Amino acid sequence: MKKKLCVVVPYRDRQTHLDEFVPYMQNILAGQNIDYHIMIVEQADGKPFNRAKLLNVGYHHTKPEYDYYCFHDVDMLPLDSDYAYCDAPTHLAAAAEQFGWKLPYPQYFGGVTIFNSESFELINGYSNEYWGWGAEDDDVYRRVIRKGLTPLRKNGRYRSLHHDRYIPEFEYKQNVDYLHRSASLIDTDGLSTLNYEVVESITLDDYTKIKIEI
Repeated sequence: MKKKLCVVVPYRDRQTHLDEFVPYMQNILAGQNIDYHIMIVEQADGKPFNRAKLLNVGYHHTKPEYDYYCFHDVDMLPLDSDYAYCDAPTHLAAAAEQFGWKLPYPQYFGGVTIFNSESFELINGYSNEYWGWGAEDDDVYRRVIRKGLTPLRKNGRYRSLHHDRYIPEFEYKQNVDYLHRSASLIDTDGLSTLNYEVVESITLDDYTKIKIEI
């Protein structure tokens, strides 16, 4: 039976990117003969952006409809990348324009990743405690390793859409500090402790957008 993919996109205040991303991905996934649905998870204003928690929401809101999930930043457009089903947690964005078409560091596991449902449940999803920019991808990579899974990488190439990047130093330091003490928190921080409220929802044939309070 053909595997069904859900592409989960964390989002806030990037309408120009979203307008380009959705039709671009629809074309790419249809061309690869993927049975897919795109889920945009928009965070309401009021708190620092929490990318990882939005990814958890996208998974939780759609399970058990899909066999595997692609967690995908809205500012990364594939030039050459394979979205087929993977048994193991798999990183796709090995060569992104914003990083000079190479990995920023060997364990980089961000931008675009694929998990099947079983693997994502095993690692308890992403942490919900990374607010603002940074460290949530390093955390999920460590979760994969600690749960005895082997992370894989496909050599995908991605064009990066431009945006201004502001990284509050205090929030980033908090995230790094949390990463250093997160080893024992896998089972008590993630899908099992997720809470959110859907305040708006729009669904089309292959595209859903929900706005949430977290």
